[in-house]
Amino acid sequence: MNGAETAEQFEKIYNNTYDYLYKYLLLKADTHETAEDILQSVYLAFYKKMQEGTKVFDPKHYLLRMVKHRLADHYRSHIEMESIDKAAEMIDENALKELERKDGFIYEEIMAALKAADETTFRIFLLHFGYDLTLKETAKTLGIAEMTVKNRLYRTLKKLKKEMKEGGKYAYFRSG
Repeated sequence: MNGAETAEQFEKIYNNTYDYLYKYLLLKADTHETAEDILQSVYLAFYKKMQEGTKVFDPKHYLLRMVKHRLADHYRSHIEMESIDKAAEMIDENALKELERKDGFIYEEIMAALKAADETTFRIFLLHFGYDLTLKETAKTLGIAEMTVKNRLYRTLKKLKKEMKEGGKYAYFRSG
């Protein structure tokens, strides 16, 4: 395919897929500027592939996959450990004191136990419980399998419950 045929084919694919992909990105991206940037970079990469002679049988599906990957990369790069640490430290002091007074719940000790775990486990907990992401969204954001997220959550919760028994390091209930 020569340059003019490639450009003509690209324009046809662009016209057939733009609205669909842009609407998808508007629903998933944090801003419309992000949606436009991702869409532009996807179409540019796709055009380069076409120039190289890559044959794509279902351009709409192929472009949607590219959009999803770029969107995941965008979110992965914007959720850094530093911002997660700041979010973990932003707690309501009054609510914390109330919890400590009523239940003997020690927030700092649980957070310390989570921070002592590996970085991925800490991020999983913070994204899932702190940012209210689903297991699937948490997995996509961190670029790991959903089953890994489930396993780490389950095992760490089990470990915390065991440690929070009376007299444990992170005792949840304290003697009166």
